[in-house]
Amino acid sequence: MRSTAGVRPSIVLAAALLAQAAAPAAPAGRATSPPRAAVPASAAASSAGLPLSDACPAQLPVTQTVSEPIAGWTPLNQDGNYPFVRVAFYPGPPADNSLIVPSIEFKGRAGLHDGWDLPRRADGYWMTCAYANTTATVARRLPDDVDFCQADYDGRFLTLVVRRWSCGVKRTMPLPVGHSTSRPAKSVKPPSKRGE
Repeated sequence: MRSTAGVRPSIVLAAALLAQAAAPAAPAGRATSPPRAAVPASAAASSAGLPLSDACPAQLPVTQTVSEPIAGWTPLNQDGNYPFVRVAFYPGPPADNSLIVPSIEFKGRAGLHDGWDLPRRADGYWMTCAYANTTATVARRLPDDVDFCQADYDGRFLTLVVRRWSCGVKRTMPLPVGHSTSRPAKSVKPPSKRGE
């Protein structure tokens, strides 16, 4: 069994690679600003019927502060920009609810894919964007017409890192990359505990 100590460097590496891939190249001698969301939050929320795609901010600026001094130790607070890694969905505000587990999981030609069926409900659904090496997140309510969300994961890392995601009306959304309509998707299930 692997210790969790070996996982943290892989998260840092995954986050660094994703941040580097997402950042536009700047001309020599010119500073770049942190990447912004692919779709502005206000525009995405107001466009009913259009899918919400890859709208999480690529980086989250966070100040991490030691909340209580410890005798004999000097607190070292940190400021940083942390790269986007995952999405989660909730039946209402995240602080009040447990996250929704995917209703569809399969491994296709393009890697691991999750889908969340979101049946209509009066209080709607919320989502969060999670970032590497911090518990700080951002949250928003999904548009009322959203009934399905999907995410494709980058298979190059030990932890799940979202490559792309989208939410919208299921019947109008494109099939995930690598999904075949000619045969059912292969479900990802834990191995059997029996000695086979």
